[in-house]
Amino acid sequence: MKQLVCLAVMTLLLSSSVIAKSQVATKHVLDENTDIVLDSSKSWTASRLEGIHGTGWISDHEIEFVQSVKVGTDEAHEPNYIDTMGNKDIISGEVSGEKPGISYDIYAVSPDGRHIYVKQNHMEDENYFAQHRIISRDGGETKEIANQATAGSAVWLDNEHVLYMGGIGDNGVVQIDLQGKMTPMPALNQWMVPNKGVQVSKVGERLYFLVSSRLSYIELSLMDNPVLHTIFAENVNRFYPSPDGHQIAVVSTVLGSLSQSDRMKSELLLLDPDGNPIGDRLETGEYFNKVSWSPDQSKLTYVVAKHYPDKYEVHVVDMKIVENKMIYKSGNQVAVSEFFWSPNSKLMMFSVNRSHSTLESKPETIIYKFN
Repeated sequence: MKQLVCLAVMTLLLSSSVIAKSQVATKHVLDENTDIVLDSSKSWTASRLEGIHGTGWISDHEIEFVQSVKVGTDEAHEPNYIDTMGNKDIISGEVSGEKPGISYDIYAVSPDGRHIYVKQNHMEDENYFAQHRIISRDGGETKEIANQATAGSAVWLDNEHVLYMGGIGDNGVVQIDLQGKMTPMPALNQWMVPNKGVQVSKVGERLYFLVSSRLSYIELSLMDNPVLHTIFAENVNRFYPSPDGHQIAVVSTVLGSLSQSDRMKSELLLLDPDGNPIGDRLETGEYFNKVSWSPDQSKLTYVVAKHYPDKYEVHVVDMKIVENKMIYKSGNQVAVSEFFWSPNSKLMMFSVNRSHSTLESKPETIIYKFN
């Protein structure tokens, strides 16, 4: 496959002097950068990878990516694209493991990283169907699951069991093991129905979720006969537990004055596992999303909209000293992907699409190195 010479040296990213060869062009952050916020204290450096969407880390120097390649136009002269997936070493620039792109409606990785629960929806004769599978990362084996739910979400309870929350008419909540055995969990149906907007996260021996905008939990040991504990009832939109479960970042809606500009705001704040506030709120804005903890929970990253949907900012909070800094800002509705942290918590990446047309794709992956 034809290789393109990278346009920049990745010294800003990993102190490497290697000039990479790759399909993906790399630009020095200082060359033509108007959206990344530079830091005078040198807390971070950043580099760009043009033409790809970064989708995860394989190691501290290798990422997974998806790339859309234009393959001509259709009868209406609109561009056609095909997606490819692959791995990229961000030090050497080498690309490997390329294959046709696959999209999933659900992609949930087990805690040990060895298995993935996936769901793919498809249409047949105007009817909607779903295919559920558990894929082994070790040998690539696939276990078909007799789950026909087209809606819902999945969360791993441990390395061998998945809790699947199906929608109304989708058999409700079921527990699924690695052999594909499905066990109904009828006692959980009253709370965990995705059609009601439920979000579920496992933290230690608890399952946290939202019930009518209230943050609640049940004990894993009592899933057959659960007792609901509500710990925070202040209009919670989303919540994000830290990896060790000792802190929970919460996005809560607050009502402002009756003026049009201040009618509704959101707050980002920290709670302990029992719902008690930790310090002052981290930020106030119109809208928060993409909240993400680093694996060592030393940093918290999020997107906040200041004038939704036109202007938003990416912030990182140093949790050791509770210092909040803006690292990226956009004023042209450029969409931001999820945040992905490297295993060593030193690198964070996200992707943007710089095209202003729905018919054209101009992806770019931005990688930050935190000192």
